[in-house]
Amino acid sequence: MKVNITYNGGLSDIAGRLENDMPSIVLSAAEHVRNSAQSLCPVDTGRLRDSISVNTDGNTAVVSANTDYAAYVEFGTSKMPPKPYLVPALVENSDAVLKAIGEMI
Repeated sequence: MKVNITYNGGLSDIAGRLENDMPSIVLSAAEHVRNSAQSLCPVDTGRLRDSISVNTDGNTAVVSANTDYAAYVEFGTSKMPPKPYLVPALVENSDAVLKAIGEMI
């Protein structure tokens, strides 16, 4: 049996698109996570919700809440139960992130 394989350079095209498009996909995904975290965030004054932001660097994004008490709300304390908003937002959007990357490929 004889098999002929021809390569048309398609993988190079995919790699190029990944390199060019990945930062915008990462940013878009992080913005979805941020929006979701803001909607899940418990609100007293709104300061915690309004502090949730996205910072990106290339193919990396960080969604964080920038108050001194953000972690206490997320994870709780010995006197207060947790009211998670960041981790559930990430979990809620993980399929959408993977789908966006898959569609790009």
